[in-house]
Amino acid sequence: MSADKQILSKLEKCADTNDLQGFSSCIDELLLVTDVTNASLLLSAFLLNRHTTSNSNATAKLLEIILNSNDDLAMINFPDNCFFQTAVLKGSIELYECYMEEAIESYLYDKTEDEAYTCYMNLNTIAERYNDLIFDRIPKYIKGKDFKSAISKHEKDPNLVLIDEDDVAIMEKVIENYNGILGRRDILKDLEARMVS
Repeated sequence: MSADKQILSKLEKCADTNDLQGFSSCIDELLLVTDVTNASLLLSAFLLNRHTTSNSNATAKLLEIILNSNDDLAMINFPDNCFFQTAVLKGSIELYECYMEEAIESYLYDKTEDEAYTCYMNLNTIAERYNDLIFDRIPKYIKGKDFKSAISKHEKDPNLVLIDEDDVAIMEKVIENYNGILGRRDILKDLEARMVS
């Protein structure tokens, strides 16, 4: 196993056990065996594979640690910076807000209004492109064909619903896709607001 894959495995264990200090140390190790661009790509893929709607705050904390480990990992001037892409691909407003706060706002601190506008415009262009591509590719699930049964109420507790066990995986995909749609919408709204202010 290559050195970077071993370190990614250690990162996974640290994330699983909430060892944030160990996670930070592994990032330093990764930067010793590979360049910043490759490290950013590897770490963004790590976050992309790890992120779900239910763990979005924890994933955003990991992104915060990554960005605070080395400013260059944010790759702000890279045309399609990978951490921003990850936030948009997942439709994660938590990852997006973390990236904006830890990387973009710091980067724009001493920049002119025109430079800030250009930065936000570039990010907006990337977000719109991914939003259009993803929306066209979201699978359409049809009741009776892709999942078996309707969702029904529990007899003893009307606040609980029952889902056929075979349908749970599809329903989880539907929920993730739906939350991604809403997240990308909110990301685009925020970027548009930043461009006019």
